[in-house]
Amino acid sequence: MTVKNSSGMYYGWVIAVSAAVILVVTNGMTLGGLNVFDRPLLDALKDATGSPVSLSDFKLRDAITLAVSGLMAPLAGAAADRFGVRPLMILGALLLSAGYYLYSTVDSLSDIYAIHVLFASALASCGLIVNVILVSRWFVKDRGLALGIALAGTSLGNGTLPPLNAILMEAVGWQSAFRWISLLPLFLIPVILFVVREHPVNLDRQMPVAKANGAASASITSLTLGTAIRTPNFWILALIAMFTFFAIIGTQAHLNLYMLGQGFDQTGASLSYTVLFYLGLIGKIASGFLADRVGRQRIFIGTLTAMAIGAGILTLSGNNAIWAGLVCFGLGWGGLYTLLQLLAADYFGPRHLGKILGAITVLDTFGGGLGPAVIGGIFDRTGSYKQAFILVTGLVIAALLLATQFRLTRPTSAAT
Repeated sequence: MTVKNSSGMYYGWVIAVSAAVILVVTNGMTLGGLNVFDRPLLDALKDATGSPVSLSDFKLRDAITLAVSGLMAPLAGAAADRFGVRPLMILGALLLSAGYYLYSTVDSLSDIYAIHVLFASALASCGLIVNVILVSRWFVKDRGLALGIALAGTSLGNGTLPPLNAILMEAVGWQSAFRWISLLPLFLIPVILFVVREHPVNLDRQMPVAKANGAASASITSLTLGTAIRTPNFWILALIAMFTFFAIIGTQAHLNLYMLGQGFDQTGASLSYTVLFYLGLIGKIASGFLADRVGRQRIFIGTLTAMAIGAGILTLSGNNAIWAGLVCFGLGWGGLYTLLQLLAADYFGPRHLGKILGAITVLDTFGGGLGPAVIGGIFDRTGSYKQAFILVTGLVIAALLLATQFRLTRPTSAAT
């Protein structure tokens, strides 16, 4: 197909926006949009079992989602490299729809755990990795901005769906709300079939990547997975992803309950997701734009610094501190989210990117999966989230120190 549409615009920008739309649904429904149902689900599970359900056991569902999706990520990445992303995306949309419908029927933790295996499969098929692969195929020049636009979908979904889901739940009840929302992923299928294209025929528009802006070499050589895992940069990115995914996934998983505990009503609590993830949206787009023009390394360090400051503020008491902390934390995380994918695409190259991102995802989802359960366990023991936010702050600072060791240059003799 042609790489330009009828208006003369490069079709890659349509791909970037399409990826954003897909991530609005997949991430928004499995993360922030789901957490507003926590209180009625906990109450329903108590009624069904006759005994209280611990928060750590309940939040184990998030660990299952991320752990299983992490284990599936290398397979999904390899399948995307070989067969394309569109078949995987359609499968993921169907699985996500089925999972939400089944949520309206749950009466035990085992039901919820089984549903989150479906969610894990949906994320592996239609989530971050396949969309990063798709956008990276269409861009080298302006890749930072393009990935920022695509990944903004995760923040838009996580910031928009929680208040909308809360309104729907108050209007029709939590079970009916799940059934209505289960229709949303089905609207992605026409986008995947008729808008998404695997790659451009002519790649000239993509080249070159400007070295002056701190990007990797303009060479299109790509590291194999075996070569990549022998580089320090692979482990630096993987550990940073693991520490920061623990921080963001753990924080957002408990944010609704934390806000309710601070005296906010359900609507006010759900708006905390809007602040956190809308600032993340700004961070994703701004960091991608600035990384193309100012330099990858500076923006990489800057995003982690902002995230560390925000996490530190969240350890303080007071409602004003909560909002200030969410602003910094969301802005920093959003920027980091883009930079992690951008640096991986730049440094390792596009040819084996699916396998490499899949391998990194094994570690980052391990961290992300631990976050909700560990923070829930800390709350069960202490009755407070303060110690949990101290742990989050420490992990982000460790990630910041690791980021100072990342090097943009790589061997020119890499295997292709």
